[in-house]
Amino acid sequence: MLVAFTYAVAAAANADTPVYAVQQNGDMLFYKHAGDTNGSASWPIQAANIGNGWDFRQVFAGDAGSVYAVAQNGDMLFYKHAGYETGSADWPVQATKIGNGWDFRQVFAGDNGAIYAITRNGDMLFYQHAGFRDGSADWPIQAVKIGSGWNFRQVFAGSEGAIYAVTQSGDMLFYKHAGYETGSADWPIQAVKIGNGWDFRQVFAGDNGAIYAITQNGDMLFYQHAGFRDGSADWPIQAVKIGSGWNFKEVFAGGR
Repeated sequence: MLVAFTYAVAAAANADTPVYAVQQNGDMLFYKHAGDTNGSASWPIQAANIGNGWDFRQVFAGDAGSVYAVAQNGDMLFYKHAGYETGSADWPVQATKIGNGWDFRQVFAGDNGAIYAITRNGDMLFYQHAGFRDGSADWPIQAVKIGSGWNFRQVFAGSEGAIYAVTQSGDMLFYKHAGYETGSADWPIQAVKIGNGWDFRQVFAGDNGAIYAITQNGDMLFYQHAGFRDGSADWPIQAVKIGSGWNFKEVFAGGR
């Protein structure tokens, strides 16, 4: 019984979602959301300043503390945030150039080094960054076209190949990318409508179905998508307000 209890506590501790916010002045703030499984407004770490000078075209996070920044000239820079569990400003790898030519409409990360890039004409390209743990410029898969017609307001990835697209009308569409580890254009589920009214400033995902939405007035809402594996419109938690004042240039979650 003691072993089971200890395991449960450890699992709960590891379940917290790191959330990063980039201010207008380029400072990066760190938040830790402990309520990512139940929608509670539990933030054991809030607004810890972990860096400055984040004046990039786009910033996003992958797994295990990997943070990517796309510079204005299209260079891709890699940062390793070793403090993604504690909120400490611990960056053993900073601003390492791992690529160039990232002149895309949007770039975001999936699991295990999967990187998706959407071109200006709506094509989706797949990259595999094998160096997501150490910052090496190791790209075994680069610029493989895995789809077209991705002309959405916003696209982002969840766990295990879950891809979400928000249309101009606010509908939420679900895609399952079974090729997120190989780069194959394998989409067993495509464009399944799982919701509407997603008229938010920004939407992004944590792990295991956690979805965060920031309203126009800066409120943060939490959703739990239980159908992140099969594409079902199963939302046991919807639009729970878990914070306010999220008026940042960019907000995104890190993976574990």
